[in-house]
Amino acid sequence: MNAKHGNPIQRPTTFLGRLRTDVRGNTLVIVAFAMMPLLAMVGSGLDMARAYVARDRLQQACDAGSLAARRMLSGATLTSAVETEAKNYFNFNFPSGSFDTAAFAPVVTVPAVGTVRITAATAVPTTIMKMFGFDTLPISTSCTATQDFVGTDIVLVLDMSGSMNCPTSKPDDACNEKEEKGSKMQALRDASESLYDTLESAQDQLHDNNLRLRYGFVPYNATVNVGKLVYAKDPSFIRNSAPYQSRVRTPGPGTSTEDTCDALDGNWTSYGGGGRDPNGACTNYWTYKRVTLDTSAFKTGANVPTPGGAKSTNRSTWAGCIEERQTNNTTIDGGTLTTAPSDAWDLDINMKPTADASRWAPWWPEAEFSPTYLRQYTDAKYCASAASRLREYYDDKKSFMKYVNDLKPLGGTYHDIGMIWGARLISSEGLFASATPVSNDQNDPDNPRVLRGFAVRKFMIFMTDGDLSPYMDVYTTYGAEELDKRVLGSSTGNAATLKAEQLSRHLQRFRMACNAARAQGVQLYVIAFSTTLTDDMRNCASQPSMASGITTSADLIAKFKEIGTKVGSLRISQ
Repeated sequence: MNAKHGNPIQRPTTFLGRLRTDVRGNTLVIVAFAMMPLLAMVGSGLDMARAYVARDRLQQACDAGSLAARRMLSGATLTSAVETEAKNYFNFNFPSGSFDTAAFAPVVTVPAVGTVRITAATAVPTTIMKMFGFDTLPISTSCTATQDFVGTDIVLVLDMSGSMNCPTSKPDDACNEKEEKGSKMQALRDASESLYDTLESAQDQLHDNNLRLRYGFVPYNATVNVGKLVYAKDPSFIRNSAPYQSRVRTPGPGTSTEDTCDALDGNWTSYGGGGRDPNGACTNYWTYKRVTLDTSAFKTGANVPTPGGAKSTNRSTWAGCIEERQTNNTTIDGGTLTTAPSDAWDLDINMKPTADASRWAPWWPEAEFSPTYLRQYTDAKYCASAASRLREYYDDKKSFMKYVNDLKPLGGTYHDIGMIWGARLISSEGLFASATPVSNDQNDPDNPRVLRGFAVRKFMIFMTDGDLSPYMDVYTTYGAEELDKRVLGSSTGNAATLKAEQLSRHLQRFRMACNAARAQGVQLYVIAFSTTLTDDMRNCASQPSMASGITTSADLIAKFKEIGTKVGSLRISQ
C-alpha cells in the first residue's frame, strides 16, 4: 500500500512484465558486454607490443646488413659478394622465423655510388587479435648506409737528427752517426709499417672508388731536403745566384802562384785564411768573406767546380737541401707573438716566389767557410734525407717501406724548418696547389681541395726524439748564424746569451709554423719519442689528445697504429 496515499503498490503479473522490472544480475550482464572491448584493447596492446619488438629487431638487422655490405662495396655495382654479406648480417641478427614472422627475403640494392639500401617486409601473427579478425600485423624496414668519402693526405714530418741512431736506453749523443741495434730509427720503421698496414684497407677502398690516400714525408735535422721537389715544380723558384759565407783567392808573397798553393793546400780544410802551409809560401792566400756565387748550374744537379776550393779539381753536386728565404729577425724576437709578420716569407706557407728574396738558395756546404776555424762549416753528409711529395702507395707497400728504410739520421734538430715544410707539402693553396682546386683527376700530382666531388682531409704526424737545438757555428738552413745573423739580427751578448736567445726565436718560429699548418685545415698529431713532451709540442697539436709522449718502441708502434685507425675509420651515415 502506498504510505502517502494509502494505495497498494501494483506489481506486474506477467512473466515479461516481471522480467522487465527485475534488476537482479544486471552487473554480470554489463560486465559480460564490457569484456569484449576490454579484451580487444588489452589484446591489441599485447600483439602490438610484440610487433613493435619484432620491428625494432628487424631494423637492427637491416642496419647491420647495410653497414657490413657498405664496407665491401666498390663503386656503384652490387656484386653477389656484397649482397651475400648484407643478407648474412641481416639473417644473423634476425633469423628466419623470429617472432613467428612469415617467410621473407631482404632486398639489397645500390641506388647511388657508395650507397647500400636494404628493404624488408613481413608480418607477425597475432594471438588475441585473431578473435576480432586480425590474423597478422605487417612490419617493414628500410635502411641506407653511405660512405662519407673523403680523399686523405698524410704528411709525416720526421726528426732525422743523429740521436735517432741510438736506442732509447742510451744518451742521444752516444751514437750520432752510427745506428745501433734496437735504435729509435728501427722503432720508427716498424711504426711506419704499422701505420701502412692499418690504413691499407681504407687506401684500397678509396682507390677502388677513384679517390686516394696519399703519404708524403719531410725528414729534417738542421736542414730540410726539398730543393729538388721545388725545382721540379718550377726551376725559377730556386735562385740563380745567392750570397754565401765563402772565401776568395788572394796573391801569396814572393814567387808563390795559385798552382803552388793548390799543390800545397790539397786538403782545403788544412791551411789558409792567414794560416801557413808547411813552407810558408801561401800566407794570406784566402780572404774569407760573404760572396755572391753563381748557382744556375749547381741547382740543376750538375757537378760544378767548388767556389773557395783550394784545387780546381774540387767539385760539388747539389744534394737538394735549401737555405730558407727572407725572414724577419726583429718582430720575431722570441716573445709571445704567434702569427708570423708579413715580411717573414720563410714562415709564409703559401707564398710563391716572385723575386730572389722570396726564392730559396741551394744549400752549398762545400762553398761555406768559417773565418774563425779556417775550414768549411760542415760537409754535405749533413744534408737531410730527401723529402717526398704526397703520392699514393696503393698496393705498393714495398716502395713505402723502401723510402722509410733509406732514411739516414744525421745532424741536429730544427723543429721549425720541419713544420714549415710539412705544411708546405700538404697545403692546397701554395707551391703544390692544383691548377684546378676542384679536380676530377685521381692522378693529379698536386693538392686539390676537392677531388671528384669529395673533400680532401689532411693529416700531419710530427715526430721528434729531442728538443730543438740550434747552432751558432754550423751551416744550417738559416745559414751560419754567427756570421749571417738571419735569426738573431742585431742581438748582442756573450755566447751563452746569444745561444739562449737563438733558441727562443726558433721556438717562436715553431709555434708560428704550427699555427700556419693548422690554418690549412690540417689535423696535426705530435709525438715526442723518448723525450719530454714540452708545452710547445703539446700546443702544436690540433687537440690535447693528439699530442703524445712515448717512451718505448712498442708504444711508438701502438701510437702509429692508433692514429691509423682514427684516420682510416669509415664514416657511415644512415
